[in-house]
Amino acid sequence: MLKTMISKKHLSFLGKLSAATLLVFTVACGPSLTLTDVDYAQPMESVVSPDQNGNVEDPRTGVSFNITALNVEERGEDASLPDHIRFIRSREGYYFVTAPGYSNVYVFESAERSLELYEIIEVSEAGLADPAFNQRSPQIQLLDGDTEYRLTKDGLAN
Repeated sequence: MLKTMISKKHLSFLGKLSAATLLVFTVACGPSLTLTDVDYAQPMESVVSPDQNGNVEDPRTGVSFNITALNVEERGEDASLPDHIRFIRSREGYYFVTAPGYSNVYVFESAERSLELYEIIEVSEAGLADPAFNQRSPQIQLLDGDTEYRLTKDGLAN
């Protein structure tokens, strides 16, 4: 009887040890490669026109999305779509989006099959006349005529 109890104890211990060893190897052998110092910057802005449904697509960068909800946020429910929108991607991977007539720049972060609003940056109470983005790492430059704004994902830079 004692021999049977010892064997069961040993088997239980060996089972737990095997499970722990398997867990360690599974975690250690999982994907652990990390590439660092990635620069997501899009060197030039994209200027794209929405179709009648609000879809925009930039074949150069491969990015496509719908701006209807953004336009409703900026202009209201029944407002017409802008003739074109402008967007650029920062070094950190955030998308900065605006259009002529918009008072704000919308900052989005990438998510699985979506762009999620990160920040709204108010830049012009009267609305932008002819905005243009430039990459000026570590910031995004927004020009509107003679006015220049320096933007970060969190707002206007000092």
